[in-house]
Amino acid sequence: MSGRGATPAGVCLTLVASLLASACGPSPTAPRPPPPPPPPPAVITFTPESPTPGANVIDLRLMSSTASELALTLDASLVADLFGYGLDLLYDSAAIAFEGFEPGTFLDGEGITVTILVSEPQPGTVVIGQSRVGAVAGASGSGTMLVLRFTAVAPGRSTISIDNAGAFDSSGAEIALEFFGGDVTVPGTGGQ
Repeated sequence: MSGRGATPAGVCLTLVASLLASACGPSPTAPRPPPPPPPPPAVITFTPESPTPGANVIDLRLMSSTASELALTLDASLVADLFGYGLDLLYDSAAIAFEGFEPGTFLDGEGITVTILVSEPQPGTVVIGQSRVGAVAGASGSGTMLVLRFTAVAPGRSTISIDNAGAFDSSGAEIALEFFGGDVTVPGTGGQ
C-alpha cells in the first residue's frame, strides 16, 4: 500500500471523524445542571437584646415573621412569685405598626383571674399591664405572658425598647427584674 496518493490509516480516520463532526454537529456533552432555586423571600427579622436570658428577666422573643408581619412574645424567664408587671414598649412607628395582642398563659392558672391592659396612646408607644387578681400566689418559672403583633411600614432597622418597667409579687412588693427588647429589621430594596 505504498505509492503515490496513499495515506496512512490514522490520517484517514481523523479526516473521517472531522467530516462527521462537521456534518452532524458537535459531539454530545453532559446536560447542564438545573439552576439553583431562588432564595427564600426576605422576612422581618428580630434580634433580641439578650440572646440567652438568665433568671429574673422579662424580654421579647421572636415567635414568627413574614415579609410583612412580625409576632413577638413577651416572656418571663426564671421568675419567682410574679403577680403582675407594667411597662411601656417603645418602637419606631415609621418602620413597624402595632396591630394587636393575644394573652399568653404564664400568669394564668386554675381558678385564677388575670387582668390585661394593652393600649397604644400614640404610634410608637404601647402601654402594657398584666396582673393576677385576688388572694393568690404569683407565678414562678418561665413562660409567655403576651403575644404582640406588628406589621411592616417601611424597610429599615429599628429598636423595640422597654421603658418605665416594674414588677411586683403577691404581697405587692417590687421584684427586681431585668427587661430587654431587641432590634427589628424590615426587609426592602436598596441595601437591606
